[in-house]
Amino acid sequence: MAVVVLLKELGASRRLATLIEGESLLNDGTAMVVFLVLLDIVKGIHLTPMDIAVRFIRLAFGGAVLGILAGIIASQILRRIHNNFVLEVNTTIFTAYLVFFVAEVTPVHVSGIIALVALGLYMTKSGKTRISAQSEHAVHHVWSYIGFIAETIIFILSGLIMGERAIMPEL
Repeated sequence: MAVVVLLKELGASRRLATLIEGESLLNDGTAMVVFLVLLDIVKGIHLTPMDIAVRFIRLAFGGAVLGILAGIIASQILRRIHNNFVLEVNTTIFTAYLVFFVAEVTPVHVSGIIALVALGLYMTKSGKTRISAQSEHAVHHVWSYIGFIAETIIFILSGLIMGERAIMPEL
């Protein structure tokens, strides 16, 4: 996040900032996929090298496919909505939550993080052209606020966890 904030302060192109932020999120998603595969191994689930490869590919690439498919569907829905910023904002929020839910909770079981990154990148590249010009400002502000709140919560929780560990290191 610090790099993205620095790029914005320096006036770097929006495309470069989006590319770096997407790459960072993709790295986080890949780390989570590796963690989930290793967690199965630590739990004692017997996995052959082929099982590990298949699980990794399913989680990673399945998430990307799900995110892109959701982006295509959301773009088609947004194309049918015209000059109604409430519906357009809610469609983008609903799509993001639905993609994560389908990825993580349902039997599809792919990476929700990678699915959201793929959805976000698709919407940034192709989907946002479906949002009406009158609503684009509202959609941008709502998602900026959601991002701000999410970052704030992450930093507060990180600080609490690190502070607790400093006070009680035996945990």
